[in-house]
Amino acid sequence: MKQLSIALLLCVLPLRSVAGAHGSEFVLRRADEPARITQIQTMTDDLRGRLQINEKVHIVLVDHNPLVMSVETLSGRSGPFVISVDREFVNELNDRELEAALAHELGHVWIYTHHPYLQTERLANDIAMRVTTRATLQPVYEKVWQRTGIRGNLVEFIGEEAPCQTPPQSSPLQNPCS
Repeated sequence: MKQLSIALLLCVLPLRSVAGAHGSEFVLRRADEPARITQIQTMTDDLRGRLQINEKVHIVLVDHNPLVMSVETLSGRSGPFVISVDREFVNELNDRELEAALAHELGHVWIYTHHPYLQTERLANDIAMRVTTRATLQPVYEKVWQRTGIRGNLVEFIGEEAPCQTPPQSSPLQNPCS
């Protein structure tokens, strides 16, 4: 029992709760990573607005996430939600790739709050491509597959390459390439 208490204490010590840029939000932060967390949270909040997601979504960097990045709800369909990001993986992404990966996870949030029984990777990417492009998602998947050692079918996840290369519109409901 003493070993379990020590292990739990070691897991909790590096984390602290702080007020976010939007008042009462909380974000789990490691004391040595506030700038990175703030950057990712700001990017997430911007994407939430562009995707018209009202539910709160918080970011936490973790030492290991076998999925490299994943989202879960803390209390049902109305959230809040937490995106857990593998800290090594996030450092492999440039800003555009990070935005695409976050848009994908927010796609899951959008689906969960609108059509919770339709969760698929493809549908999450369809939502993500309202604010990013297939070309930006492709290297993210390559990096995920390299890190996990599991390869998937890119066409199944993000569809065929479309002849339309128009950048996503500012409104999530107006993407002529969808």
